[in-house]
Amino acid sequence: MTTPDARIVHTIPGRTRLRTRGMKGNDEYFDQLASALTAIAGVHRVLVNSRTESVLIEHDAPIEQIFKEAEQRGYLRQDSTPPESYLASIDRAIKETDVRLKVASSGKVDLETITFVSFVAGGIYQMFNNHGLPAGVTLLRYAVELATSAGANELTKRLRVPANGQTNGGAGSAD
Repeated sequence: MTTPDARIVHTIPGRTRLRTRGMKGNDEYFDQLASALTAIAGVHRVLVNSRTESVLIEHDAPIEQIFKEAEQRGYLRQDSTPPESYLASIDRAIKETDVRLKVASSGKVDLETITFVSFVAGGIYQMFNNHGLPAGVTLLRYAVELATSAGANELTKRLRVPANGQTNGGAGSAD
């Protein structure tokens, strides 16, 4: 088995949380890791969660020393890559959710469709509850803007305008 990367995500004196990468759901690995880390001098207790890849270490020795010893013994390897920004992780999660939704619905539904329907439904709901201005109208306007921008993006994809300015599709052409 390869040694997984781990990153210190939070530390206060006597308590440090690590997050591993690539071992999600591997209960056997995390049980072995907890036992191995507990055997290191200065470690009092280790709590692991294989679903979140989280390792909580209660210790009185410096965490750098504990981490170094764990690396030398081959339990884990310190991840030195810069962490993903919060907005980048949200963007990645949204894209992954959209792909899963498309797969689950055989391509019939995506997040853009759900957003459009939500804006329309929310706008109509606000109108019927005497909140047409500004809430209802704003939601309906967002729905129209979403639909028109999606339509413009689709049209742009179909026309595929090359550098010479001539279109490859359009009226009379077979797609």
